[in-house]
Amino acid sequence: MKGVLLFMTIQEKEKLELLQQMRRRREEKKKAKLRAKRRRRMALLVVAALITSIMLGTIYSASAKEITITEIDEFTGINESKTVKTRNDKVEEVLEEHGVSVGENDKLNVPAQKPVNDNEDIIVKRGKKITIKAGDYEEVVTVTKADVKDALVEAGYIPGEYDRISTDDHEINDGDIIELVSVSITNETTDETVEHGIEYVDDSSLPNGEERIVDEGENGVKQAVYKITYQNGEEVAREIVSETVIVEPRNKVIAKGTLVPTPMPTPVKPTGGFLSSSKSKVDDNGGSVNGYKYKKRIIMTATAYSSSPAENGGYAVSSMGTPLRYGIVAVDPDVVPLGSKVYVTSADGSWSYGVASAEDTGGAVKGNRIDLCYGDNAGAFGRRSCVVYILE
Repeated sequence: MKGVLLFMTIQEKEKLELLQQMRRRREEKKKAKLRAKRRRRMALLVVAALITSIMLGTIYSASAKEITITEIDEFTGINESKTVKTRNDKVEEVLEEHGVSVGENDKLNVPAQKPVNDNEDIIVKRGKKITIKAGDYEEVVTVTKADVKDALVEAGYIPGEYDRISTDDHEINDGDIIELVSVSITNETTDETVEHGIEYVDDSSLPNGEERIVDEGENGVKQAVYKITYQNGEEVAREIVSETVIVEPRNKVIAKGTLVPTPMPTPVKPTGGFLSSSKSKVDDNGGSVNGYKYKKRIIMTATAYSSSPAENGGYAVSSMGTPLRYGIVAVDPDVVPLGSKVYVTSADGSWSYGVASAEDTGGAVKGNRIDLCYGDNAGAFGRRSCVVYILE
């Protein structure tokens, strides 16, 4: 009996242990399932988080704008560009976000408050403040060009071909003063007077020392071309380019007397009348009489008339308008041209009237006849044969 009980006790223990093992295995399986479930949940959470992160990154990238910022500084030679991402809306915000400052002398290609667009280019040009003087006008401007001429054009001043630019330095610095001197060159054509000259000619009909105007003369005209330089509208230089005479001047002609008057003849009792008793020296070979060259000799009949109006029909001047006086003779212009200088003497040289000027005519003076003018008492002369030499 005891053996049976002992056997049963042993079996029960084994059974109990077996049941306990089975319970432990079930618990372990439960725990394993719970751990597997937890791992699956964690993996799902990780995947979900990853997907969320990817989705959020995609959304952020899609909402950001790509902007190109360029900085240009001609004064230092800087020209740099960079492309950035931004979610900001205004130009100034984008520049501030990326550390780009804009000074009061700098220039933007777009307004600072302008909304930015994707793929927009923002250009910052570094500038300097200068003073420009043009004539009486002066202006303070901001320029971004380092070259002086380019800076003037940027400021709205376009230098002409001959304009001068003065500056204290070859490079532009803040506060510089640039002076633009407007220079223009033009050609000017003017008509100018050409003064006439004075020409003297000898006149043997005039007493020595006397003068008479033969021709008043006339000034000429020339066309002159000048190159004129103006600075700021004022003439500073004038240069003659060419001169062309379009009207030639005519000289003023003045006759100078060379006549040495023959002394008044004294009465010669044997012959009567007013005749010079001096004999004339005639050189037929040399063609001269008393030293005067002659070109023609004519045998004529001489009479005399008075210079007194009372004895000359009231006339006091010759046909040529000169006052009657000793030394004027009346002739036939067809034989002796008026204005000719003559020398009158006797054929044998026993008397002479001397040098005279043929300036008068008379109704009875025709052909080879000559009428000699005296002061008075001309009637005592009568009618005489003479030789008239027409002088050169």
